[in-house]
This record gives sequence, C-alpha cells and structure tokens, in this order.
Amino acid sequence: MRKFEKIKKYYMQNNKPNQPDYYLLGWESEAAQQQRFVALVNDLNLDRKKILDIGCGTGNLLQFLEQRFSGFEYTGVDILEHMIAIAKSKNLKGTFLCIDIFKENPFTYNEFDNVFASGIFNINLGNNKQFIIDALGLFNSICKETISFNLLYDKSPNREDKYFYTSPDEICKLIEDNYSNHFKIKVIEGYLSNDFTVVCNKVNK
Repeated sequence: MRKFEKIKKYYMQNNKPNQPDYYLLGWESEAAQQQRFVALVNDLNLDRKKILDIGCGTGNLLQFLEQRFSGFEYTGVDILEHMIAIAKSKNLKGTFLCIDIFKENPFTYNEFDNVFASGIFNINLGNNKQFIIDALGLFNSICKETISFNLLYDKSPNREDKYFYTSPDEICKLIEDNYSNHFKIKVIEGYLSNDFTVVCNKVNK
C-alpha cells in the first residue's frame, strides 16, 4: 500500500459525522492536542512571522496561534480533501491548500520563517526514518528560522503496530548524521507520556 493510501485509510476511518476535530485527527483528546501545540510553539515569538503548517488537518493549530500571536501569515497544507474542507469552513485568517508537498512543492527557498508538522510522522509507513530525513531536507529549504515537529515516544505505555515510535536520542542522531551543522536541536519532553517534540533552529539562516 502506498504512503498516501495508507494515510488516507487511517483518517477516513475516523471521518464520521458530529465528531470533534481531535477525533477526526486521531488524537486521544482535545487537551492532549493542545498540549502538543504548546510544545510545538514552545518559547517562539510568532508575531508577524510567516508560518507553514504541514499536515494542518482541520486548522486547529491556526486557532491555537490566533489566541496567542498577531500579525502572522499562515498557510496550512494537507493531503486530505475533507480535512481542508472543514478548515476552510471555519473562515479562519489563513490559507489552506490540499496538496502533497512531498510530491509537488509549490513554495520557494526560505519562503517561511517557521514550519510546523504535528502528527505527520506517527503512522507506521514502513520507512518512517527515511521519510523524516527527506521531510527535513524539504523543510530546511523552505524555512528560515525554526522547524518544529512531534513524534510518538518509544516508551509509550500502550504501543500499537499501526504507529511509528522512536526516541529523542535516535532522532537527534538521525538529524545530526544527515544534517550536520544545519540545526541546533532542542527536545521537549514530559508533557505527555507518549509524545515528544523536536525543535530545529537553523544555524545558517
């Protein structure tokens, strides 16, 4: 099964009427989703920044950012049409695009200040480490300042085969082996038992 088909199958099984956004996105609760957003943003000041949200789903990160920052320019991309349709229906102050950025990237070099990716590496695709390496290469090319993404912790108490789990040490080594001298890496842990966040600050901006 190809990557797109595997991802689509996972999310379509949650696509049921009258369900909250966090359920559609596969998160365990709205509170857990919000905790992930807090970790992704961490201590960044996003006022007047140009932001790209990869795997934006139904636009929840934008809703989170609107409560905390001002003057920023937001673009969200997702491969799932029904997610983008829901995001657009909220009439938020952002641009939402239904595209596969890994197949066809419409953005230019250093176009964004900050790139966020919440949950896009969680589904077990069989080649997640290579996916992360390739994704960081793309993110690095279109981002000027920071790249923030989260992953499922290999010490999660209730692991399932359909998900990809790893450790902070493993991911830091993966980044250092493939992008030496590109990033200063910060790992954020402890906010959830099954999740950690990686913030890559670009060294040569």
